[in-house]
Amino acid sequence: MYGLAQRQGQTQPPIRCGLKNKAVLLLEPDLDLRLMLNLLLTEDGCTVDACGSLIEALLAVSEKGFDFVITHGTPGIDGLLLLDVLRERGSATPCAVISAHNGREPLPLAKNLGSVDYLTTPLDYAALQKLIQSHT
Repeated sequence: MYGLAQRQGQTQPPIRCGLKNKAVLLLEPDLDLRLMLNLLLTEDGCTVDACGSLIEALLAVSEKGFDFVITHGTPGIDGLLLLDVLRERGSATPCAVISAHNGREPLPLAKNLGSVDYLTTPLDYAALQKLIQSHT
């Protein structure tokens, strides 16, 4: 399934930036945002494991390695816990945190857990692309 590529009559997804062959773990409980990011990253050439829960993400991490992790930073939900688990396991995989909260509450914790950056919604996808490129 290539979404935009299929609508344009192409057989392969267009590679819009230097993300080809990057393995990305996406932990996002919001189904719409998860599907959108999965589609965009896949069309950019990434291999994406799109997870809706911490358990799914931990299973994915136990089965394979990733070049980059994108997780949500909503307080009280599992995105920051994923970063904590990765760091406890000695992983140096770069991570970005996305949050709908424009306040800075999750930022210090995310940074302490090794997040390379913090993005708010509505998400600037070009900023996410640049972030992944600069850290992989």
